[in-house]
Amino acid sequence: MQDHDAHDIIVLFSNSSRDAYAAEAKARGETYTFTDAWGLPRTWVKGEYAYLAPNAAGLLLARCNLKHRLVEEEKLDPARLARCRALLIPNAGHLAPETITRIETWLADGERRLIVTGKTNLPPHLLGLQSCEAAPVEGYTGWRWRPGSPFAGDAWEPLYVSGYKGHPVRRIVPANGSRVLADLVALSGDLTDASTATVAELGPAIVLTDRTVYVANQVFELLGGMMQAHLNVEAVRHWANATHWGDTLLFFLRRLMREIGLGSLWQTRLRSFGTYDGVLSFRHDVHGMRDYTFLDYQIQNLIPASYDIEDPTFSTNIDEAMARDWVERTTQHSFIEPALHNDSSIGDPPTAIFGKGLFEHVAKAGKSLGITICTCGRHAGGHMHPETIDAMDYLYAQDKTILGLCTFCYYHMIEYGVRDPNVMVGGTIGEKPLTYVTDVRRTIATSGIWFPFRPVVTTDKEWRKLRGWDRTHEYDAAYELVETIFAGHSARRAGVEDKLENGVYSFQYHPELARDPSVNNGKGTLDYVRYCINLAERSNYWIATQAELYQRMADYEGLGFEVRDGGREVTIANPTNRRIAAMMIEQRLPFGSVWLDNEELIHVADGAFVTIPPIDPGSSLTLRFEPETVEAVLVRQPSNKGLVVLDARHDPRSGEARITVSVCRQQPLSIEGVDPEGVYRVQIDNQPAEDFAVRTVRTIQALLSEKTDAAQGRSRRAVTPGTTRFLDLVVEGEENRFVERTLRIRQLPADEARPIRQALIAAIPEKRGRVT
Repeated sequence: MQDHDAHDIIVLFSNSSRDAYAAEAKARGETYTFTDAWGLPRTWVKGEYAYLAPNAAGLLLARCNLKHRLVEEEKLDPARLARCRALLIPNAGHLAPETITRIETWLADGERRLIVTGKTNLPPHLLGLQSCEAAPVEGYTGWRWRPGSPFAGDAWEPLYVSGYKGHPVRRIVPANGSRVLADLVALSGDLTDASTATVAELGPAIVLTDRTVYVANQVFELLGGMMQAHLNVEAVRHWANATHWGDTLLFFLRRLMREIGLGSLWQTRLRSFGTYDGVLSFRHDVHGMRDYTFLDYQIQNLIPASYDIEDPTFSTNIDEAMARDWVERTTQHSFIEPALHNDSSIGDPPTAIFGKGLFEHVAKAGKSLGITICTCGRHAGGHMHPETIDAMDYLYAQDKTILGLCTFCYYHMIEYGVRDPNVMVGGTIGEKPLTYVTDVRRTIATSGIWFPFRPVVTTDKEWRKLRGWDRTHEYDAAYELVETIFAGHSARRAGVEDKLENGVYSFQYHPELARDPSVNNGKGTLDYVRYCINLAERSNYWIATQAELYQRMADYEGLGFEVRDGGREVTIANPTNRRIAAMMIEQRLPFGSVWLDNEELIHVADGAFVTIPPIDPGSSLTLRFEPETVEAVLVRQPSNKGLVVLDARHDPRSGEARITVSVCRQQPLSIEGVDPEGVYRVQIDNQPAEDFAVRTVRTIQALLSEKTDAAQGRSRRAVTPGTTRFLDLVVEGEENRFVERTLRIRQLPADEARPIRQALIAAIPEKRGRVT
């Protein structure tokens, strides 16, 4: 039997299917040709033929921190398949016969799992079906969960929209022994909500066997299309949980993977956000007014934020003096990002959203503002679809500094060159007709998907992800909307505890409203921002700038990750041209220590999260998880907003521990696993070394019920429950920016330590490192 411990997960991209879809689109007139930013004709593929499903499948896996590969069908050879544990095939209806044969052979091994959605020409028996035939529909399609499925009952809606209008489905008949979890329904008529729509039965929607999942409609094509404004979902997005309806579909698909035995993939993972459960990213749109209330509060409390500043040489809302003041204030702190509020309102159509206009706007703004622009956030009128994606493609090709934008937050847009005179947008852009405009009854976050993604160029000749990132956001959100967004897909549904992990929640608050008495009962929006921050910190979210977020996404995606020996050995490779740091592995298998060559890695937070040392370009590291423990110091403290552990290791040969951190201002650092009678010499960078005794803190419960360490069977210099023994250190960075500091720690020999310890105890409370 082949070794499947590599845990490769493959999303299959079928070039033959893409070519067939492009040909069908041409035959049906479902294409759009325009002159691109390079001055050449470019033919865009419309509707279901765009084949955006593979991008959405990758988004699901990335959201779950499951490293995967997008593999072209021609490269799906037996050797690659042999290393594959899970294979996702979204919307590939034209697989080659040899590919089908390879997949059948591969699936015969009982440890392997197959997930297929939408269009397919795989044999029905391979998917637990008697038959599988294409069926046209005119309206939307949805899932109605059957009794006994994981999503039946009062905690869930009666049905969910999961397929776009007019996207064909498959009529299927399950084979004996297969499980049907949901029925497929067609939705037409009054689409106000589920109670008003006309519902027609189409047969089973989701069928499981012990090793396969088949979904009969094009759910990934819906998700991939609405992420990048390819599909207009205005008619149905308020049906169920408007803030998270896309996330809810991802959550369902995640559960289906676990239902067929893929839960072990969650045991050993590369974590994009370390120990954090999610991300809060502020993007403040600066239109000029000099209200620095948000900025001052965030600087005081060390809260990262991005300030998207308009270019006064282009935009009309800001003058040069205002822009200069904002740039001066936002460039003084490394955790505050000055970015560009790229303007999509000037011109008719707006000149900065098509052709070379976006690149020229960004380039001129960088010179005008005097900053390096790493991210942008869209202002006003919207975008042209697909011309704006083409303009983004040109921008990323010409400007290697740009990491990403915030374009698809909501959909004010001109679609395929067609305007609807009945849909007007006013305000600063001056009453321009658009194809459709986002319904803001509950949220502007149209797709309901809270995770960064890379949009796709999808033409008759190519399918290619853009280099840069994009995402959705909400703006000027009040308390209850912040709560709803942070609550995840299960918001407002009682009895649902599980949620889709790694949500990235982006909020835009206008600085000019911070103390504006016209909002929030005269208090302005500062309270909204403070509440958003407090709730994010309470929810264990990483607060990051746009640039930090996008760089972390690029770092995570760029790293190779290979698991062997049942998860006990992990290799992380860095094929990029940049040094990558601050990444962590989540290990849910029991272990006593983690090793990199002959050194033990000692930053182990929450008993499961291990910091990976920085990885240089073109290099790799192999970590081993061992059952044995070592009596050495340990850092259990997770990284936080003021101190990030970059590298922490102990060399048993020298007895020295070396810890490198990125730190701003003065931050505490707790070193555990220490000898209660010991004295430790600590040197930070080239500063004079300082000796520390061990601090012991006991709770009242521990004092009342002393239990022996031996009775607990614990190592790492085990202590009584309720008792903490640690080195109480302080690491100081710079006031306005993060800097790296390296600590070297070693325990002094007993005879040398004894008099020093007595002197340290005598110096209490003047001396840190006190014993209590």
